Amino acid sequence: MLIYFTKDEGISLEHHRGVETIDANILFLLVRSSVEPVAQAFSTLKQMNVWVHNAYDHEIEIQNESIFVFQLRGHPWSLIYKPHIFSRRIFLTEEDACSISELLNTSAIYYAGSDTCGTLEYHLYSNGISQEKLSFEEGIKKEYQSQLRQVKARNIKSAYAFTMNFIREQDAYIPCLIEVEGLSAGQRTTLRIDDLIPNEVERMDYLTQQ
Repeated sequence: MLIYFTKDEGISLEHHRGVETIDANILFLLVRSSVEPVAQAFSTLKQMNVWVHNAYDHEIEIQNESIFVFQLRGHPWSLIYKPHIFSRRIFLTEEDACSISELLNTSAIYYAGSDTCGTLEYHLYSNGISQEKLSFEEGIKKEYQSQLRQVKARNIKSAYAFTMNFIREQDAYIPCLIEVEGLSAGQRTTLRIDDLIPNEVERMDYLTQQ
């Protein structure tokens, strides 16, 4: 499976925090919990009827609606990731982050960034309640709401630096996964992301529909 994990090699992955890069199209849901309850909540929410536990570095059968739920070693957040190379009946949305946050009584973040469109967005929920949201489009809009601090959108000089600091403050990390080649439904492959070695992964589960 040709998905590459790109990271700064200056420090160990365990200590990476913030946003790895803004020069990519990235979409993640982050949930402050371990993989097991996050995968359970997402599979219930989206009616995913196939759940492969501890799938990293093991052979799986790829389906069109492929979702990876994983936690990096040394990190408190689990990430929900849907490769762009698969079909789009299932999306990752802000509403999903809100629902999972409420279901698990924890925090969740919806994060979406596109260097192609010059956009950036994050939305933090706690126990299903919106805590902070930033929505930015280069040269067009910069919108910001927060229950946590008194900051006006007009006072945010750089949406990118502001977002980087926010993600770091949450003790979270937005990695960069680069997709190079797709797979066909029904094809068997070893679930592995290049440059992400097994001992850097606390756990990765695979969810899909059949």
